[in-house]
Amino acid sequence: MTREPPIDVGQILVPVDGRESALPALDHAVSLADESGASVHLLAVVDPYGLSSVTERTEVEADLEDAVADAAARVQDAGVAVRTAVESGFPHEEILGYVDREGIDLVAMGTHGRTGLDRYLLGSVAEKVVRLSPVPVLTVRPDAAGERPYRDVVVPTDGSDAAAPAERWGVGVAARSEAAVHALSVVPREPIRSSETRAAYEDAAEAAIERVRARADDVGVAFDGAVEHGVPHRGILDYADRTGADLVVIGTHGRTGVERFVLGSVAEKVVRLSETPVLVVPSE
Repeated sequence: MTREPPIDVGQILVPVDGRESALPALDHAVSLADESGASVHLLAVVDPYGLSSVTERTEVEADLEDAVADAAARVQDAGVAVRTAVESGFPHEEILGYVDREGIDLVAMGTHGRTGLDRYLLGSVAEKVVRLSPVPVLTVRPDAAGERPYRDVVVPTDGSDAAAPAERWGVGVAARSEAAVHALSVVPREPIRSSETRAAYEDAAEAAIERVRARADDVGVAFDGAVEHGVPHRGILDYADRTGADLVVIGTHGRTGVERFVLGSVAEKVVRLSETPVLVVPSE
């Protein structure tokens, strides 16, 4: 039996824009809320700067209010507490402002899930929220792979201080879902600077895996880990596919030197390319 997980999820925000692509993120939020006893907040934002008339704004507001009401009914049907709001302004600013005002612990957002070159784009609002949010952001494609409740959670790490919050959230979410944690540290094949050694990379990777193992052991979560070599973001995506991951939990704002090789720009590539839902956790 798992002990109390090391995260506290009481308030989950789901931005609603009326598109079908937002529904998978809503369903993930409902599952997480059900497991943790959290409330779901639904927020729609009217962007008046792209509307040409009062009539158009009125129509958009009505459509968004309907979308919020439909989403609220979906949440209530699952037995989860829900709050709703419709605001006006720049969407990413209103979302981040709501996070701050309401003490939100996690944001769940849908991405466009397009094909071709567009598959590299989350949508401008989602991308800004992922980059700027002070709390973790879960991104979910319309055709996302995986199951709910989560059974397998992948936690990429380089062992840096910036990775620690993502490790804690990955293990915590796995504990809530009674899932297994799969920790991964990828040693890059890129040239090593003279101030670094291949052995330093290997040692950092092994230590990173052991740190996640210790976190998992503390809460009684099933664990396995791997150190692999290659292009970091590609290694993470391949590992998630091989393990049948339901969720990838990754940190942002990595550092330089030996600590750089999973976080930062790698996280952005994983979010853009992953078929599996990705929880992006900011450093503290």
